Amino acid sequence: MAKLENIEPKEVFHFFEELCNIPHGSGNLKQISDYLVSFAKERNLEVSQDSELNVIIKAPGTAGYEDKEPVILQGHMDMVAVKEDTCDIDMKSEGLRVTTDGEYVWAQGTSLGGDDGIAVAYCLALLDSDSIAHPPLEVVITTNEETGMFGAAAIDLSSLKGKRMINIDNEEEGVFITSCAGGARVYSKVPMERVSVNGVKCNISISGLLGGHSGEMIKFGRGNANIIAGRVMNSLSKEINISLIEIGGGVADNAIPASSYFEFVTDEANVEKASEIVKKCFAEIKGELEGKDDGLDISFTREAKAGSYEAFAYVSTQKLSKMISIMPDGVQDMSAMVEGLVETSLNLGIIKTEGNVVTLEQSVRSSVESSKQVLIGKLLTIGELFGADVTVSGEYPGWKYRQHSELRDHMVKVYQNMYGKEPVLQAIHAGLECGILSEKIENLDCISIGPDMQDIHSFKEKLSVKSSANVWEYLKEVLKGM
Repeated sequence: MAKLENIEPKEVFHFFEELCNIPHGSGNLKQISDYLVSFAKERNLEVSQDSELNVIIKAPGTAGYEDKEPVILQGHMDMVAVKEDTCDIDMKSEGLRVTTDGEYVWAQGTSLGGDDGIAVAYCLALLDSDSIAHPPLEVVITTNEETGMFGAAAIDLSSLKGKRMINIDNEEEGVFITSCAGGARVYSKVPMERVSVNGVKCNISISGLLGGHSGEMIKFGRGNANIIAGRVMNSLSKEINISLIEIGGGVADNAIPASSYFEFVTDEANVEKASEIVKKCFAEIKGELEGKDDGLDISFTREAKAGSYEAFAYVSTQKLSKMISIMPDGVQDMSAMVEGLVETSLNLGIIKTEGNVVTLEQSVRSSVESSKQVLIGKLLTIGELFGADVTVSGEYPGWKYRQHSELRDHMVKVYQNMYGKEPVLQAIHAGLECGILSEKIENLDCISIGPDMQDIHSFKEKLSVKSSANVWEYLKEVLKGM
């Protein structure tokens, strides 16, 4: 039974719920991409799907708009799929448990994917309607935006005729994004020596943190569970002999990790000391995060009996803990030109253990290209010093502010007429696909908008119903005036 059928705009939330019923975490997009193709074919719309599963749907203009210049509407179909530890949903094969109280929409136990499912829902509602006035539409829905904008990097836009693009990937109503940071993904693979170790197995769990989007939320100084895990492990390895069994944390390199864990082996005589070290670290870090991320919990447990384990040698464990502990993380520079804007940052979003290799995955962002390259260079140097294999991928350009924009002028005027006030024009630290797509279409004029959302990329994510309706009415009015 549809959970969102009684909230407005019904045509938008109908499609939003259909999208939520399809698993569509980054890298798991064949089903949702095929759904979009089928949607277009059922309505006799021109559609194309490429090898990266990007989808382009074209619709003619409505009566009186047939010969107008096309408008590009753009969003991405993938979501950051995260869930609470107690949630039993398999996000690779099951849909979301969406619910609403009439004020907000959320998913029980998981992220919602309002970023960027609401954009796709708006586009489908427009394409499905035969009564909404609009010029020819060229709807571009990309893949794997959340893991490196790989779909946008690969998509061929040579068939498009539009020079005006509305990106619907913002999370604050009344704020028009006009430029954004560039970024890259950095992967450090640390080789480890695994040996047979006798002792007591101990488990460390870091949890309770807020997490969130590493572009939008990084300025708030929220705790990074992976960095905390490295710090605790380093504190342990400096005082007692420990051998790491496994370490892991985070779900996406562009999401601040809310939880992480590691397991290690140590002598029975060291267990009590280990517990004391963990308690001390917890007290210190809890104090440092006070007022910024108050939910931190660090738990220490041990196995009842000693045993023999395949674990990383003490030397390898020390190497990894030292490497993580000196990694830069969080805000590195603030902009001197735009008050309150983070200029350069990075986020250790994922740590995972695979055989004899521990991989660190980081998202680097900067609105200054040279600063981005300097930060990447630091990570390459750290990796070299610790014998890691470091690669850089998913690099994307920033989106430069356009001094003269007819699209911006039109959208501002429509907003003023509808709401009697000025919208906020803003540069952001988060990455948007506008930069990549602007390089593919000469002289592309674009703006990014969207409805209010809270705590995206986390299981606390919420989408405002009222704001979604406001943006829907606004978007229709913008298209009508074009």
